[in-house]
Amino acid sequence: MRGLPTWTILGGGYQSYLKGDYQAAFDEWQPLAELGDAEAQYNLGVMFDQGASVEQDLAQAASWYRKAAEQGFVDAQTNLGMMYYRGEGVAVDRNEASRWLQLAADKGDAEAANLLEQLASSSDADNQRTPAEQV
Repeated sequence: MRGLPTWTILGGGYQSYLKGDYQAAFDEWQPLAELGDAEAQYNLGVMFDQGASVEQDLAQAASWYRKAAEQGFVDAQTNLGMMYYRGEGVAVDRNEASRWLQLAADKGDAEAANLLEQLASSSDADNQRTPAEQV
């Protein structure tokens, strides 16, 4: 999964994150995220995903990614798609994975496009097996 983009919030939160002061970064981003800032929401998703300053909580990560993804934040769309693909913090759901990854791929995200290909390949392989083999 992707981490914080280099162009993210250039204020103290980003600087704190780079210095390893994850709590200060979290404290700066949380109120922004709660106000609906997609980039801050994505950053909190990364922090919960990685367990930086907070206990790792993949369900929380998915929730923050979803908020940012719904606003069109491409990295959040990719990460949320990967979470659905792998069943991390959410139930495995190939349709949801495809939906989020397609949105990101349509915006030029190569990682999302590659994962979509993998998803299609695994679906093709599943479709070629007999029902007894799929169990």
